[in-house]
Amino acid sequence: MRLNNVLHYRDMRRYTKNPLEVKFEELLPLKLKEKVSGKGDRSKERACVHEMSIMFACFKKNEFDQARCSNEITKFQACATKNYADKFKRKQDMQEGNISTGKDNLTPREINYLLKKYPNP
Repeated sequence: MRLNNVLHYRDMRRYTKNPLEVKFEELLPLKLKEKVSGKGDRSKERACVHEMSIMFACFKKNEFDQARCSNEITKFQACATKNYADKFKRKQDMQEGNISTGKDNLTPREINYLLKKYPNP
């Protein structure tokens, strides 16, 4: 934060009362960078956690008897194999350079590829 902004903090509070009077001060140029970092690439949600917790709850309830919890075990294994197949497919697509269009979240590698293909004017 710049010292100039800190000194005028009291003046900035005055502008928040009416959003139409907020002054815009361009500190950096308003354009995209040429690439993005991969820091936010890791998903915070792990796969099959819900199925695993249901399976462990069944184990605890039935004193770790696998025969009684076979339905929960098969659901967990199906989720794990589906997740493994999806991960393998994503890795194959990344190695081939295919971009999955229409997805909500693109990987940083795909975003960097698109930014190189369509640079800023």
